[in-house]
Amino acid sequence: MRLIILTTGSVRRRYFVQALNSTMPVTRVFVETGELTPPFEIFHPFEEDSRNYEKHAWFNGKPPSFTDITATEYFPSLNQPEAVRAMTASRPDIMIVFGTRKLSTSVINVCPSGAINIHTGDPEQYRGLDAHMWTIYHREFDALSVAMQCLATDLDRGDILAMKKLEIVPGMRLFQLRAASTEMAIELSRQTVINFQSRGDLESRPLQTVGRYYSFMPSVLKELCVKRFERFTAQL
Repeated sequence: MRLIILTTGSVRRRYFVQALNSTMPVTRVFVETGELTPPFEIFHPFEEDSRNYEKHAWFNGKPPSFTDITATEYFPSLNQPEAVRAMTASRPDIMIVFGTRKLSTSVINVCPSGAINIHTGDPEQYRGLDAHMWTIYHREFDALSVAMQCLATDLDRGDILAMKKLEIVPGMRLFQLRAASTEMAIELSRQTVINFQSRGDLESRPLQTVGRYYSFMPSVLKELCVKRFERFTAQL
């Protein structure tokens, strides 16, 4: 089976690729290097805490590059023709997308029967960017989930392959949440690939409701999320 992964360069996504590659070899990784920049401030210090936590929890402070893990190609946009040609040349049986910008029909058609999107949220309630953060902002802690979806041209509107709630433990800090969601994404990805291998296709169900689309969360709202999440976990 030929598995490719479309992603970005963050520490958690390098860990995701390394973890999958350890049990089901990844044929090639395609990394998108371009980023969207909103017209307002979105950084909050807890995000740097998250990166440091992930580096030390998974890599003893020294995360590898993608090329240390498996064959990798880098493109400013995964929608550009050169990227699509490179993906096609990889002849994938299954393709997992984790964290890229919106992808074109040309990309989806590289692997139409096995194109999977990871959404770190519940797409029946929260679609788009910063889904976990918007979930926390609205104090809907029971909706903190990770979903595997069929990749679709409309963001996070693909059929559901698998979805599972995150385990939120007493005293958990917000900077630990992203690592927990990555571990869940690895678990669900492995099972989805195994199911695909045994069935030869992706077994899915339509969305029961289509969640509201959210964009970048401003820094000032992230500060509220830090307080709301940690107040919630302190009371568990």
